Amino acid sequence: MKKGQPRTLCAILLISLGMSAVAQAADTSEQESRIARLEAQLAAIQQELTALKSQLSQPAPIAAAADEQTIHAAVERAVEKKMADQPKIPDWISRVKIGGDLRFRNEWTDDATAADDRNRLRIQARIGIYGTVNEEIDYGFRVASGNSESPLRDEGSPTSNNQDLGNAFSSKNIWMDLGYFDYHPRRIGGLNILGGKILNPYYTVGNSDLMFDSDVTPEGIAATYKSRFSERVQVFAAAGGFTVRERTSDAETSLWGLQGGTTFQFGQEKKSNVTLGAGYYNYGNVRGKKGLGTDETQFYGNTSVGGVYACDFDLVQGFAELGVPAGGRPLRLFGDYICNTQSRSRQDTAYLIGAALGQCKDPGSWELSYNYRKLEADSVLGVLSEATFGGGGTNLEGHRFGLKYQLAANTQLGATYMLAERTRNGEKRDYDVGMVDVTVKY
Repeated sequence: MKKGQPRTLCAILLISLGMSAVAQAADTSEQESRIARLEAQLAAIQQELTALKSQLSQPAPIAAAADEQTIHAAVERAVEKKMADQPKIPDWISRVKIGGDLRFRNEWTDDATAADDRNRLRIQARIGIYGTVNEEIDYGFRVASGNSESPLRDEGSPTSNNQDLGNAFSSKNIWMDLGYFDYHPRRIGGLNILGGKILNPYYTVGNSDLMFDSDVTPEGIAATYKSRFSERVQVFAAAGGFTVRERTSDAETSLWGLQGGTTFQFGQEKKSNVTLGAGYYNYGNVRGKKGLGTDETQFYGNTSVGGVYACDFDLVQGFAELGVPAGGRPLRLFGDYICNTQSRSRQDTAYLIGAALGQCKDPGSWELSYNYRKLEADSVLGVLSEATFGGGGTNLEGHRFGLKYQLAANTQLGATYMLAERTRNGEKRDYDVGMVDVTVKY
């Protein structure tokens, strides 16, 4: 071998080894690239699998509106079937209303004929059911508290629903206060025919209680009518026949009454009005009869001779009321006059004049009122006249002051003071009453 051949062989060997190393390096780089691509593909497949699982776990959307309507109809059918299986509520229940009131009162009385003043707590509680039988007939039924004081102890006073508190926490009496039907034919608008134990059907100016206490609920049949002649003129009328005292061996005492009036509206927006009216009330079979209360010896101011009424009671009435705005509040001026044409004495007249400013309606509203009255001995039937003023009955006169304040919805505060003078056995004595009321309605 020549001297330069080994060097040549070594160079060739070194070149071969370098090329082999380069080839191996290239192979390794390609393998790593392939592995990277495979890992990326696996990651993409994993993401697609995860998304597919998520879609499978959600409810399938309704693709068409027709499918939504089908499902909605199916739900409605299921609900209707479920409702049909439930007990049906009678139709008459939807035509019934329940309402009433509760009054808590502190009453102070100064009777000059008594040794001491009297201070007592009293309540009045009433609840009624009112409903519709059909388009022409309604009905009402109400029970109320009351007391067994005169004039009708065993059956409850007709002139008071007050119940005294303070008798060793005793239970209190409840009586039927109303029970009536109300027929209002569609053919005659404005006409109502009532029968049973009803609310007083006669118009009372300024809530006048000159002839009847406001708690009196007559018993019999009556008809009322209202109609408009024009936008500013309204007429009204009421007629009734009532049983006052039924007797098995003698003629009963009854009341037949007729009343009518007209209301005229005037001024801007018809905010002012005047009402004029008259009435006639005939009490049959009173003269010569014993007292009409439980205690037949009591006549409540009416004249008696030999233990019986001295006269009959045929009452002629005239009344008027004026309503006008005053300082943004309603002002009412009113008067009520009654004369007994059958009185055998000059004690035959009763009258009441008064005014009221404001009206309790919304919370914060108020009403002031005042009236003066005089009831001569035989002017009205004493057993049914206002029970608190002067101790009730006739043969008295005096003043009544009132204040009402609307504390909240259906909640009212009131204060009343009465200064009366009554005549008993020819002597005049003072009889004063003060009352503070809290009344809630429901």
